[in-house]
Amino acid sequence: MIITRTVFRPAEDADLPKIRAVEERAFGRAAEANLSAALIAAPVETISIVADKDGAILGHVLLSRLEGVERALALAPLSVDPDWQEMQLGTQLVRTALSLARAAGWKSVFVLGAPDYYRRFGFRAELAAPADVPWRGPHFLALELEKGALSGWSGPLVYAPPFLDLS
Repeated sequence: MIITRTVFRPAEDADLPKIRAVEERAFGRAAEANLSAALIAAPVETISIVADKDGAILGHVLLSRLEGVERALALAPLSVDPDWQEMQLGTQLVRTALSLARAAGWKSVFVLGAPDYYRRFGFRAELAAPADVPWRGPHFLALELEKGALSGWSGPLVYAPPFLDLS
């Protein structure tokens, strides 16, 4: 099984070209790869995790700081090379990133994505509903890493500037 032969670890500078290649292949365009590169280079806190099999980067996930709610992160992008999808690599990337975020004292994570996929990690649309963002709806979800972190909160979420360039 491929997942048992894959290391899930923090990304290093030397991984950046490989991350770009995986994201371009996974999304079929450069926008998400450009977003990752810009966020990693920006003065914004990030958690960047790769799936590494013998030096080949098979997948990547990035969490970046959000403003507007205490100690919150945005999950984007999550990518797995198309040749390696459906092998639980994306699931393990998310689990690893969330575990590291929780250990570092982050309180919540927001994602715009497939509800059926992200609910398995505990993301829920109702937790994200109080956020003032243009993309509210069933595909915008949140997860509390700390119980009650989003209780009673509502207001704008401010994403790092590189998100404004995503097209």
